[in-house]
Amino acid sequence: MANPSILPLTRASLSDLSAIEGRERAVVTVYFPGSEHRGRDASSPLPDLPERLVDARGLTPDEAEHRRQSLDLWRATTADLSLPPASGWVAVVSWLTDQIVFVQLPSAVEPAAYLDNSPFLLTAARLLDDLEAYAVVYADHERAVIYLAALGGLAEEERLRGDVKNHVRKGGWSQQRYERRRDKEIHRYCQGLITKLTAIVAEESLRRIILAGDKLLLNELEKRMTPDMSAMVVCRMPMEAGKDPRDIFRATLSAAAEEEGREERWLRDTIRGERAAGGRAVAGPADTLAALREKRVRHLLVGPMVDVDFWRCGSCGASGLGAATTCGTCGATTYAQSAANEFIDLAYEGNSRVEISDEDLSDLDGVGVLLRW
Repeated sequence: MANPSILPLTRASLSDLSAIEGRERAVVTVYFPGSEHRGRDASSPLPDLPERLVDARGLTPDEAEHRRQSLDLWRATTADLSLPPASGWVAVVSWLTDQIVFVQLPSAVEPAAYLDNSPFLLTAARLLDDLEAYAVVYADHERAVIYLAALGGLAEEERLRGDVKNHVRKGGWSQQRYERRRDKEIHRYCQGLITKLTAIVAEESLRRIILAGDKLLLNELEKRMTPDMSAMVVCRMPMEAGKDPRDIFRATLSAAAEEEGREERWLRDTIRGERAAGGRAVAGPADTLAALREKRVRHLLVGPMVDVDFWRCGSCGASGLGAATTCGTCGATTYAQSAANEFIDLAYEGNSRVEISDEDLSDLDGVGVLLRW
């Protein structure tokens, strides 16, 4: 029996999931809420959950066998499995590769299961896009704390004790010595904070930093940041000393959401401008799909794509845009796919950054990308 992997929701985790694939429909993706959020589904044991959600009707004999084998692997793995606390989960099971991977989700999701040749990542990708992790640096004259805002909550990562003296009014040499000592304390305080912040940013692959606390200290901190780190600062929030972490987190949520909206607008405008100028961008389902398959995509912006048909052949693995009919390669009957999920899956497979929009992106024909070359 496979040893299950348990991963946090990150771009790297979704890239790992996208690598679980094959030509045949042998991969089962299962979404389910955490135990404390299961509600009416609490009476349905976890080992039995995907069987009632993955319809066996219409499957070929080979696909039915893949379904049976993957569900057997799921039951054997989850029978005595104890998962850590999480609001929701997505699991990917492949009996052909003997893999089962669980990824924590920041929200309670409706139970759902899919049988395909690759994982169904659309739901997880949307949650990752909406709740991308960021660092919160809180600093006052007595303490500095780095928080990681991830999975819809706040976790304390590092804490530094501060003993930075306030400005005082003294005369002559006494005041000058006092100010030099204070400057050294601030420098040591800020450098220690930046060292720890650098490690957390690298380890968690963060792109955004929010600064909160004493305004003068935050200014001194930012002066000592590298240009790359300073560019990651998306918001500066002066706060009184001794703020409760929950208050800090609540105050940063709107700033993080605003930055997400700004980034989406920037990406949309950049793709449109680059495309018009014949630069490194394409838009529309056909050109985007070709770029994704060539792994040329640096950044994908995908809308709902509800009017875009996509098909896949469960026999030979061929796929493409259009309604499901008969495979032109092997003559087998094809089945319909979610175009948005297919594009997202290819993006993670190619280590591309993904942005998901609720808008129709009509100016980009529904989807667009910035290219690496």
